[in-house]
Amino acid sequence: MWYNVVKKNLWKVSGILLMNNDFNNNEDYEYDPEALEKVRQAKLRREKADQLARDRMHAKVTLFAAAFIIVLIAFGVTAKLKNNSDNSDGYSDVSSGGEASSALDYQSDSQSESESDSVAESENESVSDDSGDYAGQAQGHTLETIDGITYVDGILIVNKTFTLPSDYDPGLDAETEAAFNEMAAAAWEDGITLWIASGYRSYERQEELFAGYASERGLEGADLVSARPGHSEHQSGLCVDVNDPSSNFNGTAEALWLDEHCAEYGFIIRFPEGKEDITGYKYEPWHIRYVGTQVAQEIMSAGICLEEYLGVTSDYADSPDNDKVFCLFKRW
Repeated sequence: MWYNVVKKNLWKVSGILLMNNDFNNNEDYEYDPEALEKVRQAKLRREKADQLARDRMHAKVTLFAAAFIIVLIAFGVTAKLKNNSDNSDGYSDVSSGGEASSALDYQSDSQSESESDSVAESENESVSDDSGDYAGQAQGHTLETIDGITYVDGILIVNKTFTLPSDYDPGLDAETEAAFNEMAAAAWEDGITLWIASGYRSYERQEELFAGYASERGLEGADLVSARPGHSEHQSGLCVDVNDPSSNFNGTAEALWLDEHCAEYGFIIRFPEGKEDITGYKYEPWHIRYVGTQVAQEIMSAGICLEEYLGVTSDYADSPDNDKVFCLFKRW
């Protein structure tokens, strides 16, 4: 009996040893090369897919960052242009629905009427519905003040002496805009690019700008950098600031071209160099005023300013609203 038990256990031990031997022999098993290649290819495809996903994410982040930078630059340029526009000699008017005839149409009609009535009028006579406001101005010329708007020889005049009513709101004059577009096209043919940086501005807007300067610098300080409300030529709709309304424009190719050719299209450099004591403003080569081709050529060829051509002053002390403005802003 004991023999049978030993024999039986020996068989079990032999079986275990045989199983272990088979398991160890598996370490030398050679796998199918085709299967290994499929596994390798699958792994490569997975790595490529992961890399592609990372590249796409990187591209999206880069595009987003570039777009954000472009938006910031656009905002910066817009803010700078707005600041330049506000700091230039401000003239404007917000339309209030009031009736305002075109200043250029009036100029043409007035000149025709002046020629037909010249026999009846003295050469040195000044005609005005309120002659006391501008006594002594425009000697030797025809001066008329109609609905608060003053014309000398049919030319609308607004400066530190002459004012415009707060409800005068013509917008940018159509003839002025057409003349500028024609001039800009001619400049383009010469390799010069011109555009309107600032055109019409309202009485209300000018009042806001001037009040801001006055609060910071006082009335005298504000007068050095900005026109008083009602005295801004931009409110007339007959002038524009070209390209860069700042000292950066001085001496540029655009400024030189403008000075040489603007009269051909009816414009003058409104505040020429060397005339600061007469115009009341510093030299502004970017600020042009439309007066018509004939008048413009006469002014520019003579090297004079509009005040000299019309025989008028540009001085707040001569303005009928000087005391009123002083009372409004004297707190500063």
